[in-house]
Order: sequence, then C-alpha cells, then structure tokens
Amino acid sequence: MVNVEVIAATGEALVQAAGQPQAAQAQPEVLLEDLGVDSLALLELVETLQSRLAIVVPDEVTARIRTVADLQDAVGQLVAAPSSETTPKGTRS
Repeated sequence: MVNVEVIAATGEALVQAAGQPQAAQAQPEVLLEDLGVDSLALLELVETLQSRLAIVVPDEVTARIRTVADLQDAVGQLVAAPSSETTPKGTRS
C-alpha cells in the first residue's frame, strides 16, 4: 500500500509537471498522458520526487510509468526499500 507521504508528494509533483491543480486529485487509473504529462515532463516529475523523497528512480522504472498508480507504486516501493547508498561500496554488512 502506498503511504500518505508518497501520495502527497506525487500529487504535488503532478500539479507542477501537468500545470493543473486538479492533477493532485487524479484517480490512480488516469494516464499521465491524459494529465498533459509528456516524456520530458515525466523526467522532471521523477527528478522532483527523487529530490523531495531522497530516492533514486532507475530509468527502467521510469520507462514503465504510464498511470498515476504506476507512479505512486514505483515511488512507494523505492521509499519503503532500504537504501543501498547508505552502505559504502566495498564493505560488508
């Protein structure tokens, strides 16, 4: 399940990317394209979320994002996943 922080962050980022306030309340099944989010806007949207939530969204994940639910699910999984960046390379846990 996607947490409230992820829903709020994606809603705010969607408003910024789509340029329309109603994008924040978009239903999960709505295509990002229908909100006016093209491929460039999607990249900007992902960058905004990476910065705000301190995550890294791999390009292959970004390429699969088509709907609001896809975006929320991808971001939610990355927020919930333990960060591999906290463990220095070359060290073992």
